[in-house]
Amino acid sequence: MQEERLTIEEVLTQKGVYVGPTVGCSMLPMLKARRDTIVVKAKTERLKRLDVALYKRGDAYVLHRVLCPIDGGYIIRGDNCYADEYIPEKDILGVLTEFFRKGKHVLCTDKKYIQYAKRRLKTYKIRRFFVRIKVKIRRICSKIFRFFFPRKEK
Repeated sequence: MQEERLTIEEVLTQKGVYVGPTVGCSMLPMLKARRDTIVVKAKTERLKRLDVALYKRGDAYVLHRVLCPIDGGYIIRGDNCYADEYIPEKDILGVLTEFFRKGKHVLCTDKKYIQYAKRRLKTYKIRRFFVRIKVKIRRICSKIFRFFFPRKEK
């Protein structure tokens, strides 16, 4: 007999809480894919700045930080991302309340966690600057490499 698998949305609706692993790199360095476990509670009230929202984009579930609540939705970005998104209020499924990182339990109300979240937002512009430089250096190195080691045609 094959067991029916529930979606995260169904689990949040039925149980009010979802506990599971993470996938992807958008919330690095806070959460590492397939290593850390998240606890997400169904959304019951409007989210605040620094909350981490769970929403659905197409068929994928996305966990990103709220930068700014605005009329009808939120401006959201992953800790390891460099583009903001507008997410309507109706698309938010839940909010991260706690997680287990390398086996250590972290509450999203913890003072150190809140300091981390504020620091991630505060250092965004300088991190983005260095990422852009890194991308440009890679492009230049790639062009130099292709100049000295062109691909052989068949």
